[in-house]
This record gives sequence, structure tokens and C-alpha cells, in this order.
Amino acid sequence: MLTKYLSEDERKDGRRRIYRFQALNGMGFNFMGETPVYLLAIHFGASNIELGYISSVIFLTGFILVALPRLLAGKNLVTVQATAWFIRGLIVLLYLLLFFLEGRPAVLLILIVYTLFCAARMVGVVIWNPLVKMVTTSQNRGEVLAQGNIVNQAASVVSKLISFMITSIQFFTGVAGILLLQIIGVILNSSAAYQLKKVTCRETVEYEKGRNLFVIFKESLSSKEKRFPLMLKWLSIAVMVVNGLTIVFVRKEAGFDANFVFLYTLVIALANIMAGLFGRTFADRIGSRPLLIGVNILLSLSYIIWMLLPLSNGRSLPIFAYFILGFFSNFFLLATNVLVARVLVNSMPENESFSYNSMINFVMAFFSFFSGILGGVLIDWGQSSTMGLPNNFSFLFFFALVLSLLLIFYSLRLIDKGSLSAKETAAIFFSLEGLRAYSYIGKYKAIDDPVKKRTVIMSISQNDAPIATEELRAIISSPLSSSKGEAIKSLFSHPRVELLEDLLREASDSGSYHQLKAIFALGAYEAEASEHVLLSLLDDPDSAVRSTAAKSLGRIGHVQSIERISILADKAEQAMDKINYLIALKNMDTTGSVFEKIFTAAGSFSDGIFRQTYYSLAADLFESTPSLSAVYSSKNLSKGNGVRDFLDQTRDLLVFYNNHRNLVLWFRDRKWAQIGEFCLCSLEESTENEISLLNPFEHLEKAVKEEALRMKGLSGQEDSLIYDNALALVYFTYQILMKRKHHSS
Repeated sequence: MLTKYLSEDERKDGRRRIYRFQALNGMGFNFMGETPVYLLAIHFGASNIELGYISSVIFLTGFILVALPRLLAGKNLVTVQATAWFIRGLIVLLYLLLFFLEGRPAVLLILIVYTLFCAARMVGVVIWNPLVKMVTTSQNRGEVLAQGNIVNQAASVVSKLISFMITSIQFFTGVAGILLLQIIGVILNSSAAYQLKKVTCRETVEYEKGRNLFVIFKESLSSKEKRFPLMLKWLSIAVMVVNGLTIVFVRKEAGFDANFVFLYTLVIALANIMAGLFGRTFADRIGSRPLLIGVNILLSLSYIIWMLLPLSNGRSLPIFAYFILGFFSNFFLLATNVLVARVLVNSMPENESFSYNSMINFVMAFFSFFSGILGGVLIDWGQSSTMGLPNNFSFLFFFALVLSLLLIFYSLRLIDKGSLSAKETAAIFFSLEGLRAYSYIGKYKAIDDPVKKRTVIMSISQNDAPIATEELRAIISSPLSSSKGEAIKSLFSHPRVELLEDLLREASDSGSYHQLKAIFALGAYEAEASEHVLLSLLDDPDSAVRSTAAKSLGRIGHVQSIERISILADKAEQAMDKINYLIALKNMDTTGSVFEKIFTAAGSFSDGIFRQTYYSLAADLFESTPSLSAVYSSKNLSKGNGVRDFLDQTRDLLVFYNNHRNLVLWFRDRKWAQIGEFCLCSLEESTENEISLLNPFEHLEKAVKEEALRMKGLSGQEDSLIYDNALALVYFTYQILMKRKHHSS
């Protein structure tokens, strides 16, 4: 039996429908809503207080929500919202009566119709937050809210451009053009309601007797987790109401024509899109609290500039100045709205969501009413003031500044679980490393290709920003992440002391799939804790764990256990263990005695490529050139060429130059005895010159001489392993002779 909660497929379809709804609604509302209504009211001579009422009534109609939960109890949420949306479009058609009215009757009609429009809208708005919660999860809620806002505002840009073009035509510069926009808006609004109706919904309006809005209001304010998101929501709405009067400001104070007013609102729409992008990019991963603190500080600064605009005594400013200031102030305000919406939805109760949102919008009506009416009064006071204000709206913008400062205060008090601290957020925004790290993390979470993920992990690992460290910690903490191994290995080449505890935990866990990688990475951490864990792992029953721990001990400078590790190395049977012990003993023993057993250790494997690997590693540990691994690679690809290529590079030594042709023939004809004799004689001849070597090369020379003696007893067996030994023998002979030559000079 289905519950009220949606499946993942239903949520995906719901989000798709919501984005379509937002697009159609974004166009429809901007043809029907605030700006055209302001222009109609100003055209028919509305007072400042009436304009303030228009700014606030969109939220003021929340008063009707007192009885709504009881009246709509049991009704499907989406059905209620879609019906309310359709009705509000029909109400707009009453504006057509303005063709027959003038003066006060026209103003009264505008106020009544817009009030009814906002009342119908309010019924639908109450359901918006529960609807968003229904089709999202806590991991993508901020992204969906922001994306919906982007779609809505992008559509509004189109509608504002159309409005600008229509009202720029001479015939449509007055009431006729605005009413034409209203009719277009009704058509788009009806289409939006249709998309909304298609969203799958099994939730209904819940109402419990005795649980009225006042009870919910009292309970919500007593909870810290709900109180601060609510206060932020109500204060941000008050600021939006006051900010809406900037349209009146540019029309009356700055003297914009109707078409330029629409152009100004187009700039606002662009700011809203950018605010949505900002929220989508940062809200879910950083959290609302630190971002709210920052954007509200900047919002306060923008209102100080509005308040100080010098427009008194007939002075004016370039149009672009209003556009720039309007863009930034609206960006900060709408970013606040997106961030508050996220934290408000997260704090919303699972049950009685309709009643809870009704309470929010009911209280919002008070904030809207008082801020709108007070805004109109403050404009009147500014116009009649003898204080020599910078502009007639300075009192209004001072009020907006006070509200913005209150937003900062409540942002500081906000409880937003999982959000970064202000310090961590500043490290992202005020550092190129931080921004790059944030970008890398975004890419990592957006891509599915494992190869690309590994590339991004490497970029994150090379970034020193704190957020990069925390992302690596999150990856390592996952029990089954496809990127966990790469993240752990990266901590060897780019150590992070902050993640040492995480590595120690992983290395000590025998049930971890990535235990060996963690033990390997500890080789970059010269800490007592690392040494303690690695020493304990030498007793592990798994030979791979023991050898990897030994390798890491060697890398962190531990030498006290060299005898114990030498014994473990002699007993090693697995190829990887022998390789690990070779690295460990080379790092622990500066004399290089481990190289004295290089041929006997490799000889314990009678097949496969191990000998080539072991000899190549030894060559790399001596930092020898040319690369023995490359020589073997060439030999494996085309038999004979690898030897010839190498021998061609050895002719800088006289003994190799004189025997170059012989060596080529000996390898071709499998004359192992002659090769052994050549190596032994070459080394003994150089020793007679009494030129000594550093310790590691002395031990290597002993190993080469022993192997050369053994090879003198071999004839032309067709054995690839003998070939590999002979090639290594000649290679190391060359390296020893070159070292002795450089040492003598």
C-alpha cells in the first residue's frame, strides 16, 4: 500500500513539473504582478501609502489563512494549489474595467483586484514549501529551490523584455499596453496551473482540532531550531516589501519612463538569476548560516548607498548607476531569500505542514502590512522633510538598513546543522585555493566516470584548502567509495597531518578493503603514532600487511627493527612481499647490504616477470640510467633489440666499447659463460686500480661477482630467466664501473 511519501521516480517527475511550472509562472506573474500594477496605480494617481499597500499586499493577504486549514482539511495539496493559481488568473481580467474608469474609482479597482489576486495566490503559496519538501531530499533541497528560482527568473527576463518592447510602442505606452500584458499573463498563468496539477501528490491538508495557528506559532517560537529561521523569513519579507518601493523610487524620484521601469525590473530579474545560481552552487555544501551572514552584511551596505544617493535639489545620476545598485541590492536580498527558504524547509515539521506554513504566512502578513504602510509613510516624511536629506526616500532606505542589520543578528543566532563555520567559508571565498577546491569538489560529485573521478581526486589532493581536507576525510570515512583508494594513496604523495588519525584507523582495521593502501600512505608520516601502529602490524597474520608495514617503517626513518625485518624478508614467499622488503631494507640500512642478496632473492621465482621487476626496482633504488625497466620492456616487445639498444648506450666505457660486438653475439647465441667471464674480469680489473666504492655499490658488486661465477658454469640453455639474469648482470656491471669512474674523477 502506498504511503504519502513519493518514490524516487515520482520525485524526479515532480521536480520536472515544478521546473516547468516555475518557467510559465515566472512569465505569467511578471505580466500580471507588481510592476504593471505599480504603473497602473501611478498612472491613476495613487498616493504613497497606497503604493506602500501594493508593495505589501502580496504578503498581507496571509490574514485569510486563519481559517483556511479547517476549511480545506482533507483536500489534496496539489489540487488546492493548482485551483488557487487558476482562480488568480481569472481575477486579473477585472482590470479590463479600467478602460471605463478614471481617478479614485480606478485606483480603488486596482487595489481591490490586486488584493483578490494576492489572496488567491496566498492559498497556493502556503502549499509551496510542503510541495518542495515532498519532491526533494535534504541532499538536493537547496539545489532544487535555487534551480527553480533560476528557471523562474530566467522566464521573467523574457517577460520583462517583451513588456519593454510592447510599452515602447507608441500605441501601448499607456494603460492599453499594460492591460495587454495582463491578458498574456492570464494565459501563461493557466498553463502553469495545468503543469502543477500533474505533480503526483498523496498528501492532504491536515488539521487537528485545537491546533490552530496561534498554538503552532507559540510552539514554534519556543523552539530554537524553528525560531530563528522564522524570524529570518519574516524579516526578509519585510525587507522585500520595502525594497519593492525602489520601483516607485526610479519612477518618481529618478524620473524613469514606463519602458525603462520594465528595463530596470529586467536587471532585477538578472540579479535574481545570479542569486539562484549562487544558492544552487553553495547552499547545500556550505550551509545557509555563513552565507546569510555575508550577504546580509553586503545588503546593509547597499542600502546605505541607496540612502545617500544625492538626488535632492533637482540633481540626477546616470541611469546605469541605478541599474548597477539595483542589481547588487536585489542580488543580496534574493540570495537571502533562497538561503532562508532552504533552512526554513529543513526545519519544517513532517506533519501539519500546511498549518505550519499557514502560520508562517499569517505572521508574514503583519510584517508585510506594517513594513508596507510604514514605507509609504516614510516616503511622505522624506518628501515633506526640511532636514536636507540626500533624497526623498532616505528615511525609507534607513528603515531597510535597520531591517538588514536585524537579519545579520538572527543569521548569527541561526542553528543550521552541517553548515561550515564563518572561518571555513571565508577560507573558500577569499582564497583562490579555496575556490579551486570548491570547484573540484563540485566536479567530483557531478561526474560518474571513474577515470575522470580519479583525475579530480588528484586535483583535490594537491589542494591545501581546508575544504579539500574535509572532502578527503568524507571520502575516506565511506566504507565503500569507488574513490576511497585513490584518496588514501594521494595522502602519501601529498601528506595531510589533519587526516593522520583517519589513516591510522584505516590501517589498523583488518576488515578494511583499503587497509594496505592506508599502511602504504603512513610511510609519509614521521609520527610516533604512525610508528606504533606500523610496528604492531609486523605481527599481523597477513604477509602483505607485514611487508607493507615494513616498507612504511623504512620510509619514516625507523631502523631499530632492521634485524627482525631482514628475517621476515628471508622468509617471504610472495612477489609483492619481496619487493616491499627490498624497499624497506634499502631505506633502513644505509650500507645497502640487502643488495648483496639481489640475485638469490630474485632466483626464488622460477617463472613469470618477477625477476625483471625485482632487478628494475633495484636499479631504480640506485637511480641508475638508462632505466633497466625500459630495457626489459624493449626486450619483451622485440627479442634482442632491448639488449642492443642498451649496449649501444654503454660504449662510453672502453671495456664495453671494445667488447660491444662480442656482447651482442654472446646474447644472441646464449653464450652465458662468456657473459659471466666478461663481467667478472671487468670488475676485477677495475678493482686492481684500487678505486673504492660507496657501501651500497660494494654490496651490489659482491652480488654481481657471485652471479657471474655461477653463470660461468652455464652453457647455451634456451631459458628466458637466464637471459633476464644475464641482462641484469651486464647492466649492473656497467653501473658499478660508471660509479667507480665518476668516483675517481
